[in-house]
Amino acid sequence: MYQSKWCLVQNSRGYTLLEALFSLSVFVLLSQIVMVVMIWIQQMNTSFFTNEQVSWELFAQDIQSSFWNVKDIKLSSDSKTIELSYTNTTEIRKLNRSGDVLRQLVDNQGNIPLLIGIKSVEFEWEGQFLTISAEFQNGLEKERRFFVQTNNK
Repeated sequence: MYQSKWCLVQNSRGYTLLEALFSLSVFVLLSQIVMVVMIWIQQMNTSFFTNEQVSWELFAQDIQSSFWNVKDIKLSSDSKTIELSYTNTTEIRKLNRSGDVLRQLVDNQGNIPLLIGIKSVEFEWEGQFLTISAEFQNGLEKERRFFVQTNNK
């Protein structure tokens, strides 16, 4: 019995056709799994927030704090600049676009960048609601409507 197994081991001279087909099928299966995983990762990357979407949400949170204790809002005739005056101070803030940056000017001094990489911005004031629409350089358009309670006295 021991001799016959030893003879079989000595007489085997490489892969059989069956072993080659098995190796090929395992390779094809693993390559298909890798392809599916790569496609899934690519879809996940495009479905999550882009840099512009993240910066827009941060801008929206940041600008919301500017709408407390507002006395009056003035919108320019071309809807490209908005001016906010406050009840407790004489401070006046202007929001407008300069180049590809939406900036804030406090008492016409300094430039505080609020949103970078925009192509155009438009403000719309109706009643107690301020709508800010922005188009980014990559064509992404975002719009947010804010409630602003003004204290006109």
